[in-house]
Amino acid sequence: MKVETIPAEKDQKMVKDPAGFFVVFIDKERDEIVVEFYEGVVKDEKKGKKVGTGKLGLVVCGTDAEALCHTIAREELVSRFEHAAYLGRELQKAELALEYGLDYEQDEDIVFKKKR
Repeated sequence: MKVETIPAEKDQKMVKDPAGFFVVFIDKERDEIVVEFYEGVVKDEKKGKKVGTGKLGLVVCGTDAEALCHTIAREELVSRFEHAAYLGRELQKAELALEYGLDYEQDEDIVFKKKR
């Protein structure tokens, strides 16, 4: 049986999740990852595009990306598969940054310092 193999491709256009959006950062004083969930996405008639409502709906804190993902899924905060995949990547990056004392900024690559 032959199975089709296809190349991976990035989507050029991002589709906003109507459930809402997340802000991920590391709280260095508490030594943990903080995930803020902002509810809903609405269309801004003046700008003609979809924007977040800006209403903070929930804050999830922890040090383990998998536990954070499970909590977010259990709370049903994500409604699109690609949003869940994106969030999983961001939380894994944040966990690595927390564990190894690296800087973390959402949507940016982690910079690993090379040993000489």
